[in-house]
Amino acid sequence: MIWKYRQPKTGAAKNMALGLNVPLKIGLFLAGRGFEAVEDVKLFLSTDLKRLPGPETMPGMDKAVEVLLAARKAGKTIAISGDYDVDGLTATALLQRVLEPLGFKIITRIPHRLEEGYGLSPEAVTEMASQGADLIITVDSGVSDYEAVKVAAQLGLEVIITDHHELPPELPQAAAIINPHLGGGWESSPLAGVGVSFMLAWAVRKACLEGKLIATEPAPLIDNLALVALGTVADMVPLVGANRILVHHGLNFLLASQWPGLWALKKKLRLYNQERISVRDVGFKLAPRLNAAGRLGSAAPALEILITNDVDQAEELARQLDELNRQRYETQNRLVEEALEMLEHEIPIHSRTVVLAKEGWPRGVLGLVASRVAEKSGRPTIMFTINDEAAVGSGRTVSGFNLFEALSRVRDFCLSMGGHSQAAGLKVAVDKLDAFRQAFEESAVKQSESESEAELLVDLDVELSELSVLARNFAQFEPYGQGHTSPVVVLKNIKVLNTLCRGSKLTLRVSDGIHRENLSGFNLASRLGEIGPIMDVAVSYEPDSGSSEVWRLIDFSNTMLEKNSDY
Repeated sequence: MIWKYRQPKTGAAKNMALGLNVPLKIGLFLAGRGFEAVEDVKLFLSTDLKRLPGPETMPGMDKAVEVLLAARKAGKTIAISGDYDVDGLTATALLQRVLEPLGFKIITRIPHRLEEGYGLSPEAVTEMASQGADLIITVDSGVSDYEAVKVAAQLGLEVIITDHHELPPELPQAAAIINPHLGGGWESSPLAGVGVSFMLAWAVRKACLEGKLIATEPAPLIDNLALVALGTVADMVPLVGANRILVHHGLNFLLASQWPGLWALKKKLRLYNQERISVRDVGFKLAPRLNAAGRLGSAAPALEILITNDVDQAEELARQLDELNRQRYETQNRLVEEALEMLEHEIPIHSRTVVLAKEGWPRGVLGLVASRVAEKSGRPTIMFTINDEAAVGSGRTVSGFNLFEALSRVRDFCLSMGGHSQAAGLKVAVDKLDAFRQAFEESAVKQSESESEAELLVDLDVELSELSVLARNFAQFEPYGQGHTSPVVVLKNIKVLNTLCRGSKLTLRVSDGIHRENLSGFNLASRLGEIGPIMDVAVSYEPDSGSSEVWRLIDFSNTMLEKNSDY
């Protein structure tokens, strides 16, 4: 992994350090992140909900509200067609929780990942029509589902699409489409699917209250920010702009929520008595358990735990999801080992991409495995499972490589394709798989942003004695995530006193001669042989609410080996 240092403007760094009364290195951190003045930082730090753009700023919103209010007045049944990941599940639960008390007749449907795959299918439309649906709202999907929308029109159903994925060349002929990529100032920091659902819920609720269509005011809309935080963090959209505001408040609501399902999950994971719930808690504890059901089968238990009001049922569902996550973890690790072995034997070392395919690979964990293989190989990776005549794949990328752009150039080789810059899902005919692999490789070579080796953006070089002070200052710029990544600092020429491996976790006991610190990181144990007595160590600020750990070990370099080839 190549360490690439940010280049802060020293003058701006000094001015911000003085103006904010923070150490100079925090000023350098801010300048390296693109801030130029104290006012810029203060604006960024402001998370007042009043700064959220109104839902009416989203293209398509007015039409969507008009269609929904007409459906309510006519007593029509509305089917919410969700998705099986955390973003889609929280978006579905949020709309149901908000719309039902407003007098809407709601049914929900989540596709089965292993049997149906992603998105709104013609078969799903037919099923919802048979259940009495008159109107379909898609969440976290739909913007590429032309055929399904056509079938809906033929059956007399209207469709409102709410999605956040990249726009295809042609849009479906839906009654309304709400997507941040359509404009309205949302393109720079597009919402997650659950964020788009929140905006729609906000607009509909506002219209119902202003039109005095309900007798009593329903529960506060902001209670649902707990769901927004879950889905937004899990889907790794940029935590800037509106997303930063939503997640900042959403994490607080998630901590305080007494909803039976959220409480049961927090209790199972020992998060209920914490002072805070962090982005890391969502990404590595809550989200995997909600995702596990859909990865191994039906996502129904994950949706049910988000909407149930039954305490006993919630606790049983939390137990089920925890067990499913354990099974998912074992399956994922087995596939990673298998994929890495295939990588070594099947993919040329000079290749810019990794495309692996095999019959029988579990579809639900392909994205997770692709992410691990991309991390290990430093190359964008697509994992395919082959079933009958189609290969269904999931792709993940590396720093500097826009996966959606590269795949868009080879769209003609795909039966279907969708996603965004960091991740994608696709389907390719088996007899076209080799041609796709070659075309994707050529597309990657042409993409100037791509790198042959993954990059690690480093904010600062620091001393071991500075870590505590820096951590206290970095805390005020949370939440960190996509688009506003956790600070990365490097400790140079640090002494390694001893090492400890537990599974894939590696812990280094390091010292500068006076201070000592334990630094731990996952998926690094295989590099134990690279460790020497003197190291350059890269760590990331990632506090874990369940422990005292603040810094995560992410990479290291044996400085003595580099300086003396005979070492």
